[in-house]
Amino acid sequence: MKKYVFQILFLILCSKAMMAQELIKGRVIDAETNEILPFATVFVVGSSIGTSTNERGEFSFQVPFGTIKIGASFIGYAPISATFETKQLHAKTLTFKLEPISKELLEVKIEEKRSKKWLRDFKTFKREFLGVNPNSDFYDIENKNAIRLTWEDNILKASCAEPIVILNKKLGYKVICMLQEFTYQSNGDMFYMGITRFEALKAEHEKEQSLWNKNRREAYLGSPNHFFKSLITHQVEKNQFQVIKDTTLSFMPNNFYEKYSNPTYQVNLDKMVEADSANHQFILHLNKTLEVVYLGKFNDFPNFRYRTMHHEFTRIEPTNQELKYLTQQGELISPHAIKFSGSMGNYRIGMALPSDYELEPQENQNNDN
Repeated sequence: MKKYVFQILFLILCSKAMMAQELIKGRVIDAETNEILPFATVFVVGSSIGTSTNERGEFSFQVPFGTIKIGASFIGYAPISATFETKQLHAKTLTFKLEPISKELLEVKIEEKRSKKWLRDFKTFKREFLGVNPNSDFYDIENKNAIRLTWEDNILKASCAEPIVILNKKLGYKVICMLQEFTYQSNGDMFYMGITRFEALKAEHEKEQSLWNKNRREAYLGSPNHFFKSLITHQVEKNQFQVIKDTTLSFMPNNFYEKYSNPTYQVNLDKMVEADSANHQFILHLNKTLEVVYLGKFNDFPNFRYRTMHHEFTRIEPTNQELKYLTQQGELISPHAIKFSGSMGNYRIGMALPSDYELEPQENQNNDN
């Protein structure tokens, strides 16, 4: 009984924390001339939360409590971002200084962009960047000709002097991404880093909005954010996740479901997440590799670990021993501190949702059944 009381109190505290917000304000200026930049965009990186500066280059908007990354962008300038604890921003004025992009860099033209080689490289880039078939009509990179692709030591690298604009007609978002680094190796390893924000598209009719809501729900269920938020709210099993310790060196029995019922492989999930109420975030105590199955979806990819696996399977491996932090929405503050292999490892920008996305109550109820 005490355990259930603790979980109820924990959920109440989590709910209150997730509703808490802080008003932040500031201005955006030219880093060289200190001139104001009116109508610049200021946003919470990775979310649909943001605003524009007024004619005096000033902004103010509500942001969630906790550790957040705030970005600023303006046409012709290199966007920037910085990480803050919202409690430190109370009654303070932020100043973002944007560096203008040189005209030479903006006007760079690569002669072979239209060559067969560039088209092949772009096909690879789009597949790895968006995580979808490059011929899909659902996803479109509006300014693909601005992307520069090069090979160095069998590694495909991508760069772009301007934000990459992705029209995601499957989920109903325009995604604006300033690419900071992208590499793809022939063995399948991909690394990406950038400053991203989301803008919700306006549906032409109710049927289209309903389809977007359905697709967003499908994209969220089984995602890393869904799993980590389930850890935070102590609803892992209820949300159809099964978790065991990594068993790479133990092949017998080679059946996940048998191991899940074996105490030897079980994990104490209640102690894996610790509330850091002072900073409105959560500490993830993950020092060993986990194996995770999501029963809500059948496996669409060949399973590298269990041949008889019928559902989505993921191997979650910490890349360092430092403390790992989660936002209230289950988003990793340092995403590269963990390596995903399997279903969650196949998530790309084309499948991504804003960090502030939440399932509607009715959808949560449907998921529980």
